[in-house]
Amino acid sequence: MALNLEQTTSLIVERARQLVNQLVEDRGHDRPPFLSEEYARLRGIKRIEKVDLGEVSAILLKLHDGDVIRVNQNHNLTRQNFSCAHEIGHALLSELNLEPCIEDVEFRTFNPQAHALARAKARERLCDAAATELLMPEAVFKKYLSGFGASIKSLEWLADIFRVSISSTAIRIAEVSAEPCIALLWHPRPRTKSKALRLAWRVGPGKKSRGKANYMPVHTLVKRTSTLYKAYQYDDPVKCHKLFRLDAGVKRLPVESKGFGSGEMRHVISLAFPDR
Repeated sequence: MALNLEQTTSLIVERARQLVNQLVEDRGHDRPPFLSEEYARLRGIKRIEKVDLGEVSAILLKLHDGDVIRVNQNHNLTRQNFSCAHEIGHALLSELNLEPCIEDVEFRTFNPQAHALARAKARERLCDAAATELLMPEAVFKKYLSGFGASIKSLEWLADIFRVSISSTAIRIAEVSAEPCIALLWHPRPRTKSKALRLAWRVGPGKKSRGKANYMPVHTLVKRTSTLYKAYQYDDPVKCHKLFRLDAGVKRLPVESKGFGSGEMRHVISLAFPDR
């Protein structure tokens, strides 16, 4: 019986969870961080090489004497950690023989090139899901999140504790938080003189809300005069309210936001709370 993407994701995440359990048993504790080097050792990957890969984050090489991961030495350590875990996800994808499942998935397009692109994206999402479970195991992450509570401050603490990026942590919070939470990322509008932020992505509440119109902000553009824009201008977190589409109506939700990065990499992460 052919598996859909949701079932395939469940399989690779469960395999990643088994690796987590094996690591915890070997260590004798479940304290973060969970590093890709530890999983590489469990998987029998010979070594991780840090080299200049240009625009590429990492690659998995299947050599005659064993697998090798090459990771871009020019990226920061948290990105290197996730990139290596992503490549381990590719190894798990191969181990579970899930490639035929991706090939069997039907995508609504008549363009053959679009089919190939959609399947490539599906493959990368599966490996991201595995990497997320490896580096931020759901059971452990939820334990720490319940202690801190969902907020912009706890977002920074959790990213530091698990040694993952702010954006990856925000997504994980939105996916697994016991309190419904929506994570959003805002970028400056490219190639325009008007100073405003546009919505790049939105996740949550929960794992199955991605891509749905529900839980979307009514306005996906943030003007310079808004309170939220101050998070982009300064380093302090800001609180405001925004209108969101919830079910059949519109609701004004409390939102916490903070700017991260600098220069062209500057962006804003927001957390919105439907039940507050």
